[in-house]
Amino acid sequence: SDSISIDAPRSEMGYVRGYFLAAVTAALTASASYYCYKHVGLPDWYWRAKLPPRVRDIDVSDTETLKQVLFSGEPWLLQCYSGLPYEGQHLPRRYRLHAAFTESLKSLHGHVQAGTLDCEQPLPSNRTLVTKYGLVRRTQPLLIFAAGGHNPKQVPSGSSSSAYAITAWVKPKAEPRILTVNTQQQLRGACGGRRPCLLTRMDADSVVLQKLASHFRTLEVVGIPESDGATLSWGRGQEVGETLDDEEAKHFGKRTVMLRMDPDSPPKKKQSHPVRLLRGFNDEEDFPSLSRFITKALAATGEEGWVRTQLPTLNAVASRPKKAIKNDNAEVQARRARQRAEARAKDDVEAAERAAKRQQESELDEADLQREREIRARARMAAEEEQAGNIVEEVDEESEAIVDDWAVEVDEEEDEEEAVDLDL
Repeated sequence: SDSISIDAPRSEMGYVRGYFLAAVTAALTASASYYCYKHVGLPDWYWRAKLPPRVRDIDVSDTETLKQVLFSGEPWLLQCYSGLPYEGQHLPRRYRLHAAFTESLKSLHGHVQAGTLDCEQPLPSNRTLVTKYGLVRRTQPLLIFAAGGHNPKQVPSGSSSSAYAITAWVKPKAEPRILTVNTQQQLRGACGGRRPCLLTRMDADSVVLQKLASHFRTLEVVGIPESDGATLSWGRGQEVGETLDDEEAKHFGKRTVMLRMDPDSPPKKKQSHPVRLLRGFNDEEDFPSLSRFITKALAATGEEGWVRTQLPTLNAVASRPKKAIKNDNAEVQARRARQRAEARAKDDVEAAERAAKRQQESELDEADLQREREIRARARMAAEEEQAGNIVEEVDEESEAIVDDWAVEVDEEEDEEEAVDLDL
């Protein structure tokens, strides 16, 4: 019994010590978890899995992916982290999505692709997207729109405050476009860059071209109007009396050709005729045939099926200015001068007559207005006199009524006095 009584307090102390150690362990675990959540954060894969299904996480350190997003020609709407707090402050930086941004994606579905990225992360050039493109940090949410292979543009602050404003600004710019060139400078700007170019003599309003521009967003569709009489000069073939072999002849002189950048050509800035790789189209100009041609050309990696050439020269037919017919006949010139002087004098007389007529009409209007004022004044005075007469009549009637009442009272008093005298 003594041993049992001694072991009981020891077991209770062991339980208390165990409870205390468990509580301390739980507190330390909770503190460590809270610290990691606030300062370290959960793994990226966790937050990436919680992103909306149509929003892609873009790593700025992946240069190839970033170039593909910004300069491929596909329309992208991107939300940037800019270092300023806003909704979702507890989330890791590039996973903070603004409600207006996510709401606008519902109406922009099928028009743009969406993504989020950290615009404060340094690029390989030690610059950030904010400094490189001059983005304004105070605009929240900070949205940029990339399309057409051009430098991305920031959505203005007035157009990023709501989902409706974002949609109204982005949607027209995300529509596919067909360029029409009329000068050599326009041709170089459309087909002299990094993007492949479909150069055609088809009508720019053609349904086939519109479907191609909508289906191949990484392709620049360029039309040369035939109505203007513009011609393309490649400097090869029959243009210079050159006989081309069969492999080259199928590329030059076609209504529709594909041009893309030559990866082996040295970069030359402001070159009017950069070296391109050319592939001609030799089939029916319908959507299925052109679609197969473009798909095969875009998928080609080497130079097989292409021919190297310079950018063609666009020869636009300038409209001839009309020559003025000289007339040296002094007599005719003098007669025309007299006619012009007579016409001016006649116009002056008519203008003076119109001015006098307007003055007379204004005077008549003033006289009529004065007469109307007098008539109104007389009517008002007559009404006042009539009202004053009514007041006098009412006063006389009241006076007569008072006198009559007084006379009645006097008669009644006299009758009472006579009655009293008779009683006496």
